[in-house]
Order: sequence, then structure tokens, then C-alpha cells
Amino acid sequence: MALVLSYCGSSAPDVRNTNRADQGNVSVTTDRTRTVNDLLALAADADSPLAEDYTLQASAIALAAGDTDNAAAILANVVINDDLSAELVFEATRQKAELALARNDARDALTFANTDLLERVSALPADSQRALFELRAEAYIELEQYLAAAREHTQLADTLTRPDQIADNNNRIWQILTAAPAGSLSMQSALVDSYELRGWLELINVVNSEQNNIERQVAAITRWQNRWNRHTAAAVLPEALDFVVEILNNRPQHIALMLPLGDAAGQAVHEGFMAAYYNAVSQNQDVPEVEVIDTTGVRDITNLYQQAVELGVDMVIGPLLKESVRQLQSMPQLPIPTLALNYGDDWRISPTGFYQFGLAPEDEIRQAARMAWQAGHRNAAVLTPAGEDYRRIQDGFVEYWLALGGQVASQASFASASGYSDIIRQMMNIDTSEARAQRLREVLPRNSIEFTPRRRQDIDFIFMLANPAEGRQLKPTMAFHFVGDVPVYAMPAIYDGRTDATGNRDLNGITFVDAPWVLGNDDPLRASTAAVWSQATGPVQRLRAMGIDSFRLYARISQLENFPGIRLQGATGVLSMREDGSIMRELIGAQFVEGSISVLNPDIASSGIPDNPGGNP
Repeated sequence: MALVLSYCGSSAPDVRNTNRADQGNVSVTTDRTRTVNDLLALAADADSPLAEDYTLQASAIALAAGDTDNAAAILANVVINDDLSAELVFEATRQKAELALARNDARDALTFANTDLLERVSALPADSQRALFELRAEAYIELEQYLAAAREHTQLADTLTRPDQIADNNNRIWQILTAAPAGSLSMQSALVDSYELRGWLELINVVNSEQNNIERQVAAITRWQNRWNRHTAAAVLPEALDFVVEILNNRPQHIALMLPLGDAAGQAVHEGFMAAYYNAVSQNQDVPEVEVIDTTGVRDITNLYQQAVELGVDMVIGPLLKESVRQLQSMPQLPIPTLALNYGDDWRISPTGFYQFGLAPEDEIRQAARMAWQAGHRNAAVLTPAGEDYRRIQDGFVEYWLALGGQVASQASFASASGYSDIIRQMMNIDTSEARAQRLREVLPRNSIEFTPRRRQDIDFIFMLANPAEGRQLKPTMAFHFVGDVPVYAMPAIYDGRTDATGNRDLNGITFVDAPWVLGNDDPLRASTAAVWSQATGPVQRLRAMGIDSFRLYARISQLENFPGIRLQGATGVLSMREDGSIMRELIGAQFVEGSISVLNPDIASSGIPDNPGGNP
């Protein structure tokens, strides 16, 4: 969204004809000395096509200011006809597409961008061609169709001549490709129609295949450059790949791992970390020396942290408990980089070199909401357990859903199984329907009234937080009360990680998000650990996956910090870094089908809605 609005406001293509007297060949350039009202007044007194020129200048200013309602009203007055120049037609279409993007409607944006202008793109000025390709790319990114977005940028490359433009475009292509979920790019092979795109696809494949082995990754990049020596990126590598060599030479060599080993959570994270460590050793990787420091029962972590620093470590991974993380976050400065395995206070400014990684429910809330939005749902009911912690999750979903543009029609909380039926009846207004029937029975002189309760019709889906035991009772109770046809979207807690087709049948139809590791992805570490780790519940598996990713992140922190668009395929999800140094996870969508887990197509599992449309959940 920021890219679209900044583009509209600052770098719209300048295709103005300098001879303004020739009204038959007029095109749009925003005059920043005039206001929207000034331009609309000029448009009212001008003939076509100069009137359309002024009108489009006004709508461009409104778009740049984020005033989408005003921009839409202004654009509605622009009628595209054969009397307008190709440049004016292009500008009107482009603005309508950008307005659709600003309103989170990427499909409409592509509809505008797929007009006959696309067939005539080669006849447009170079700036206009670039604007069209960039707009289409952003729309595809909104829809998380990453290969299609990269394809637009490879076509845009033909219009670039300056070295800085080529470098920026290569960096953008790499950001797009690294954002794609694992395996999703290969599912769009029909789009690969050029030497350039084939080269990019092979480059992302060789880099991803060696992302957990920096030495082999550097060698693989060099081999790719030799093989694809005519490719644009062979001469101008994306900056993030150039940076891999620096990572190789400057990795931490001595790490302190601070965990409460006496707690089940700390033990699970430790198992995952050491599994990844010994897997790296087995592949002859250069691994750091690791000091494991037990923080069980420690109330003040600062002294223990200082002891770790005095050991001469280059980096600290941990602590795990939230209060300990807060203590480090409140320090004015940290002597060495620190990857905390939980999140502190989001209102507090963290010291330099302080990074946070954990299983944040905010990531899970956001992605479950995005999946529901992609499916076309707009009116939600929210169902969570009772309690203050669950209330925060409920409020987080509501805030994010409203920011997307959705509505929340009902909210409810349950305390025990004995109250499930009453809660669902109240949430769906079934109790109100039953009360109306009772009043009819009291008024009408007969007892043979046939009555079927009706639920409220303004709810598209239910967002639910429940564990498997609760879900196995809630879902059938919904069906009993004629709510079985309402889609249910849940958080990872709904899945215990076990293969239990019989027990999971009562969860059929529930869509949820979870870590790739839990859903059985093709992480090479799974095969080597299956014989070592006993089958565990979903929470334990997720914590082990977090331990694996904490080891894999230690060498990549600087890369994520310097290149915010870069993402790593992790065991807990696709990992990237926010501006505040916290790690964000993109999970995988799945659904219960006949008691089994069906992983959703990563291209359609979520909608590409902006990460923070109206603030942090």
C-alpha cells in the first residue's frame, strides 16, 4: 500500500505534452501548486479532453493523500471514450486500479490493469510501461501470486537503461521471490515464459535448497552465475545475495543459549536447537561453540546475562520467559546481539542489537483473518474461552478484522462444556428465535405448531480459539443448532499434531493455520529427528520447531535486518524481520477433511492483505 501511494504521489509518469494549446493531445501531470478544488473548478470550465486532464490531476492528489472516498468520487466523473488520448486513458485506468489496491481489492485492480492497454503497452512511453508493470506486480503481490508479480518485473526490465534502475529492479524481484511460500513457485510453471524468469526461478531454488548451509549457498550462487552468464542478475546480483558472503565471514563463533531447562517449554526449545546444531555438524558446516545456561527459577536475568557476556560469547539466544525478556529489553544498551525467544512490551523501544522471536499469537490471528478475507467473508462472529488472556486474543482479532474493512456481528466466550449449547444459541441469536416461537405458542390456540429455529443471517464465518477437545464438542454443537454450514477459522491450538482420523472427524471443515513443521513439510531435518523424538503434542512440536529456527537464525539476523524484504523458509513459518527487530512468521493454511489434515494451496491460502492495515493487533 505504501508503495502504491508513494508512487502515485511522487513518481507518477510524466507524460505531459508541453504544448498545452493542443487539446487533442493532452496527458496528465499533477500540478502541486493547485488544490483538488482548484483543479475541479478548472475542469468544470474546460472542454474535453482538458477537463479530464484536470480531473485526473485532482484525483491523483486525493489518492496520494490517502483520501480514497474523494478519489473514487472524482474518478467516477471520468468517462473513457475514443476522444481521449491513449495517455489519458492509461492514466484514468491506472488510477482506478490504484484506488482498488488502496481498498484492498487486488482483483479489481487487475481487472482494470488487464484492459486492452496491456495489449498496446509497447506503444506507451517507457515511464507509462513501467507504471503499468509495477501496478500489476503490486496487485499480484496483494494476492500472493509471487511468480506472476516477478514476471511483471522481468518484463519491466526491458524498459530500464540506468544501472541503478536495473539494480533496484533486481532487488525487488528477489524480495518478491523470497516472499513466496515453499513450493508455491513450482505450481505456476505455466507463467515461466522467458530466459530471464527461468533464470530467476533456478536462482531462488538453488539458494533456498542451501539456505541452512551458508558455505554451500555461496558456492551454489557462484555456480549459477557461471551457468546463467547472460542473465541480468549474473552481472548485478541482488544485494541480499551479495551480503551472504559477508555473513559467511562474520558469523558469531561463540553463542550462549539461555533456557529454563527445568521447564517443559525450555526443554522442547533446547531439543530443537541442538537437533539443528548436530544436523549442521553432520553436514561439515562451521558451527559456533555453544554455552548452554540454565535459567530455571531465575527471577532477575540481568546478572546471568552479564555472566554470559563475560564468557566472551558473540551472541546470546534467549531468554525464554516473557518477564526475563522485558528485563533485557529495558536495559539502555546491550553489549552483544541478543535474540530473545519471546516478546517484550510493544510500547517499549528496544536497545540496539535486541531481536525478538517467538510463537506470537498476533501472527496467527492476522493470518487466520486474511484467509477468511480471501474467501470473501466480511461479517465475523468471534468465539474464545473466557479469561483475560483469551480476551486479548479476541480483541486482537476484532481490531485487525475491522482494520481490514470487515464487520464483527457477534462475540462470545465459553467457560465449560456444559455451557457450549447456550453460548452458541446466544451468539447466533437462536435463543431469540426460540423465544419468538414460545410467544406464538402462548398466543395461538393450538399446541401443534411446527417450529424450526432460525439463526441470524448476517454472519459469514466464525473465528474460533479452542483446543482439540473443546473443538470436538463445539463443532458438533454448532451443527445441532443449524450453524454447521457456517465456515470456522481457527488458530493452531485446534490441532494437536497427532494422526487421529477418528478423533478428528468432529473437527471436519475447520480451517486453521499452523507451523510447517507441525503440518509435515519436507524439512530435511524431519527425517533425521523422527527416530530420536517421540511423537509429541502440537505445542511441543511447535516449540521444537522454534528451537530449530533459533539456531538457523543466528547467522541470518544481520541479513534480515539489512534487507527487510528478505524471508527465510523456517520450521515455524516463513520468517522476516519487522522494523522493531521482532521476527514475524507466515504460517501455512490447512483444513480438517475426513479426519485428516489437508494443507491448502499456498497461492490461495491467504489474500496478501497488508500486514498492518490499521495498526498492530
